Amino acid sequence: MLGRRILLVVISFAIGYAVTYFIVTVLLDTTVAEFWVGPEQPVNIPYFLLVGFFIALAVGIWLDKFMGTEILPK
Repeated sequence: MLGRRILLVVISFAIGYAVTYFIVTVLLDTTVAEFWVGPEQPVNIPYFLLVGFFIALAVGIWLDKFMGTEILPK
């Protein structure tokens, strides 16, 4: 069970950041360096990391059902 859960985390992070990279480079037509931090001052928000994390979280929740890891309660 632990092996499947670790695999779920690895797969979801890989898909999440790959999708984020695709969105940034193809759909937004910019670079990761430009998207990395927003223009807010004095606090710089790491957009690329946050978007990738939340997409990975959504993919992880979706994969939880199909992989049978039972991380979320029924």
